[in-house]
Amino acid sequence: MARMKRVVVAFPEDILAGIDDIVVETNKTRSLFIREACCFYMEKVKKENMREQMINGYLEMAEINRLLAEEIACDFDCFPRWGPADEYSALAPDDSRHDVSARWRKT
Repeated sequence: MARMKRVVVAFPEDILAGIDDIVVETNKTRSLFIREACCFYMEKVKKENMREQMINGYLEMAEINRLLAEEIACDFDCFPRWGPADEYSALAPDDSRHDVSARWRKT
């Protein structure tokens, strides 16, 4: 374990009474309870910070993704429109199983 340093912490009486109740119930010392509580709180803050960073990152990426999607959509505007998908069959006739170009014929 890391080297320990002693600190003096002041608590209101009601909080200290609550701590003492928990310490007796869990058979721990005040010091251990405070250390665990501090570690728990630091983890909580770390997770909250990470969550905020993730939210901000996703929001920043949303704008970039929107711009890319619009750019790609403009790129596809130059391709011919073929009509409804149900006019095309992905199934090739038996005699053209090996002819890749025959697999997408208008039905």
